[in-house]
Amino acid sequence: MRPDRIFNSHKTRLMRHQIPGSENLSVALIFVALIALVVWITTTRDNFDPTERDLPIELLGDNSAQIEIYNRPLKPWHEPGQPMAGAAFDLAPFPAATLDAEWQPVGRVKRFQPDNLYEKINGEAEKFIKQGFVGLAFLRLRSADDSSEIAIELFDQGSLGGSLGVFSDHAAGRAIEDREGVSFVTTGAGAIGRQGRYFFRIAGDRQSAAITAKAASLVAAFAQLGRGPGTTTTHEEIVPTGFALLSQRLGIAEADIQFQEGNVFQYDFAQRFWFAKAGIGADTRLFVHVADSAAAAEDLIAALTAEHRYEYDELEVDGAYRLFRHRYLGSFFAVARRRNYVYGVEASPDRAAIPTVLARISESLDDDES
Repeated sequence: MRPDRIFNSHKTRLMRHQIPGSENLSVALIFVALIALVVWITTTRDNFDPTERDLPIELLGDNSAQIEIYNRPLKPWHEPGQPMAGAAFDLAPFPAATLDAEWQPVGRVKRFQPDNLYEKINGEAEKFIKQGFVGLAFLRLRSADDSSEIAIELFDQGSLGGSLGVFSDHAAGRAIEDREGVSFVTTGAGAIGRQGRYFFRIAGDRQSAAITAKAASLVAAFAQLGRGPGTTTTHEEIVPTGFALLSQRLGIAEADIQFQEGNVFQYDFAQRFWFAKAGIGADTRLFVHVADSAAAAEDLIAALTAEHRYEYDELEVDGAYRLFRHRYLGSFFAVARRRNYVYGVEASPDRAAIPTVLARISESLDDDES
């Protein structure tokens, strides 16, 4: 059977009938060169002179006796993480009552500044820095009974306003307790609170009665923050004017006072406001802002009025304050100015109670003029 050609129907043809002599000569020369290379390698494989490639023999002498290796002296073994007997332990800024016979530190106190705070609380660092963060001291305690551990973060926020601002974010919606000047909220395995310019977080690695009891003792110990000999007082405790107005003049408990650094009322121009419970409703708060000057306070009133008109209806009043009612919620917002003070009430369900609250604040400001 004759095969069928699919791609080429023509017969194959031999294109060259003879090989040129130059090709034969080149093949012969390559063959001779390969033979010569094999012969050279075979005859010179043992022809090696160490002086051509190796270092001189005098440089290869044993000089190990001239190297002095440090051998650490032997010391008594101790439990890892436990302080060595007789070793000085720098506990500052924690008060001495932080430690007891059962709870001892696991390692040294670690300290962080604004430039490396992200290494400890990445994602939260900016929130603390905006509130005046100065330094963080971190300490871990371990129980000698069951090896449970407690981590303590002690933030120096530089001022009372800074610690109040951070604490208000953590304590929102929780029952705030007050013990010997320490405001705190309890958690399942610790506590969160503040005292003076300090804000702290206590977190155990489990829920147990021992950790709960130790957290309570730590809260009591932190009442001595900034007072004991083991602390370094580098910031003068200055009571902010807004806090003094709410706490000392109006008699509002410190646990009911909050501070917001920025974005107050969700306005980027409103900054550094003090808030406190107004005693009218659950969500009603009175607020105070101390401006740099009377002109700055007047500008802030104008900005608040302009922004509130988008969601509020401005009501007619006698001119002592501006009153607004929310178009959808029906709650009332009032704001007034006295010299460089901007104060008022937000989220009030009762319009009739607002003049009384504002008059109370205004009367406390009269003490400055007398």
